[in-house]
Amino acid sequence: MKVYELKNVSYRYPTGEWALKDINMEIKRGETVAIVGPNGAGKTTLLKLMDALLMPTEGEIIFEGRPVTEETMTDHEFRQKVGFLFQSPDVMLFSATVLEDVAFGPVHLWGKEEGLKRAREELRKLSIEDLASRHPYSLSGGEKKKASIACVTSMEPEVLLLDEPTRDLDLKNRNFVLEMIRGWKAEKKTVVVVTHDLRLIRLADRVYVVNGRVLFEGTPRELFSRPELIERANLDVPEIVRLFHMLGLEEIPLSVEEAAEILKRWKKEP
Repeated sequence: MKVYELKNVSYRYPTGEWALKDINMEIKRGETVAIVGPNGAGKTTLLKLMDALLMPTEGEIIFEGRPVTEETMTDHEFRQKVGFLFQSPDVMLFSATVLEDVAFGPVHLWGKEEGLKRAREELRKLSIEDLASRHPYSLSGGEKKKASIACVTSMEPEVLLLDEPTRDLDLKNRNFVLEMIRGWKAEKKTVVVVTHDLRLIRLADRVYVVNGRVLFEGTPRELFSRPELIERANLDVPEIVRLFHMLGLEEIPLSVEEAAEILKRWKKEP
């Protein structure tokens, strides 16, 4: 089943400049899709359109068979189903305590008592219950990211829209986010992630390269098989991928483990 269908979607900034032109895209239920491209390519704008925070200048966005309209922005059912993780946690953390921020959405949906209960449970799931009484501005970057994730997941969304979720995080906190996404994949949640993180791209079922328009749609392996496209997307070509191209090997690995297996087979070939 299609969760999203974008038909010839275009968006023009108030300045008159086109951010996106003629975007056609499908997101199926339960899949993880990565959107990659250079800075200024319109990727964040695309996520905001999918979250009904912006309306297309042209074209149509369909969510679960129904058109996304201005009324969708305040529709409770849509807001519960779709969670948006902003690139900057500061956009999502505005209350006196982390608990209040995490409970903000649930309280509006389920009332104060149930909302606070769900918020506390989400903090516990993410092992950050000790942050509940802290002021958001006193948190470290990694703590803010975890708190902002809790703000989204406390709503129990079926669809997660993530804008550069590992940006500016250290290795430990990048790994935390990666494990969260692996968990959502295992739960068959629908995940759409804008990213420059190669490890996140490897987790995706499909990848779109966007720069104002859709330049490519395919699997991560298909993307890594085309170094020129990786560079157009402003991504570093993985060293393993570069090595395999230099060796003239057509089978492109997505991990060190895969690379080792391919090289072992290649070495045994006459």
